[in-house]
Amino acid sequence: MLLQVNITNFLSIKNEVILTAFANSGKEHSDYLLYNGEDKVLPAIAMYGGNAAGKTNIIKALTRAIMLVRRSNSLQINMATGFEPFLFDNDSSNRKTKMDFLFTHNGKKFSYGFVADYQYIYDEYLYEYKSSRPTMIFERYEISKYRFTAAYKHLSEFQYKNTSNKLFMCTATAWNCEETKDAYLWFAEGIDTYDYTSFQGNHIYEYLDKHNDKPETKHFLLSLLNHAEINIQDYEFEAKSLDSSNNSGAENVQIPIPLIKQYRLDTIHNIEQADGTVNAFKLPFIYESEGTRLLFAYGPIIMEAFEKGRTIVIDELDKSLHPNLERYLIGLFNDKSINKGGAQLIFNSHDIDLLDLDLLRRDQIYFVEKDNRTGITDLYSLADFSPRKSENIQKGYLQGRYGAIPFPNGGVEW
Repeated sequence: MLLQVNITNFLSIKNEVILTAFANSGKEHSDYLLYNGEDKVLPAIAMYGGNAAGKTNIIKALTRAIMLVRRSNSLQINMATGFEPFLFDNDSSNRKTKMDFLFTHNGKKFSYGFVADYQYIYDEYLYEYKSSRPTMIFERYEISKYRFTAAYKHLSEFQYKNTSNKLFMCTATAWNCEETKDAYLWFAEGIDTYDYTSFQGNHIYEYLDKHNDKPETKHFLLSLLNHAEINIQDYEFEAKSLDSSNNSGAENVQIPIPLIKQYRLDTIHNIEQADGTVNAFKLPFIYESEGTRLLFAYGPIIMEAFEKGRTIVIDELDKSLHPNLERYLIGLFNDKSINKGGAQLIFNSHDIDLLDLDLLRRDQIYFVEKDNRTGITDLYSLADFSPRKSENIQKGYLQGRYGAIPFPNGGVEW
């Protein structure tokens, strides 16, 4: 469960921005809230802003951090970390990116962060909250210097196995360090980010294939489609492994090739005929609408999030989805009778129909705004404006009351 992320000096983000999932003291929709000890946590967060305001850059920062953790142990000494600073002033372009996370995994609460540029990890830390105060597991500074408390002194042996571009948390976990394992696993399996390309091509089939052996997958997906009023009564899915062996020509020598699969997905529609009878028709999946194909992709991802309490982050949730379907998906996460595992949905959108205090709490709505004079992205919550519960948020947003909206000015010169 993500509790908070702080991002500093990454792409259009120059100054620190904070996305917090801690609920404020507002009483509206209190039945939505997740609980971690005494912490009240939001199950869904929406981000709004104009084109090129920096919404996607916030998600990119999360993605880069997650992927750096996941691939840290495979980085060669000269391979880049992938972090790029704010480039619109000379000072920031020579500084590092800073990422700080507060999260829970397997019943433990952690604070983890690092400072990096395109080549090196300069600072890094991991704390665990065993009480209201954090306990230091390790601190790293000046690339290769470390601090450990007496209780964790044994971790010092792993510092000699780390390199300048690798995260110490990952190196220690690779050497079976139990103290860093759960924090590492949250990045490895507790959070994922998706953009529009994640739901194109074979990705949809791969998501379905990953969960197709579970009978509940079909039940969940058909229920999702049914509640979305999409006329699909059933589907048939097949994943066939192709022969990927490759004989090099030398006797008894085989060159391994990654596993290749061939997929077939047909949807089944019950269609009423002219004589009043109802017949079942198969339709190749490629003929379904883009919105339907997206729901087939979302289904296994959302089901797994509910099962494991995962955090999923989606760039442009409104892409090819009707506003009512977006409301439906958000409602699933806000409904604790469905979201029993403490899953979270974080997304950005241009769909102002979702700016509705009957759907979202005030602290669930964030705005992303870029100052065109400086190129700097800022992030802030609707709750900062203390709007009345009866306030028309859509109207206020379109009028520019909360910022984060473009106002086109004038015509076009030919």
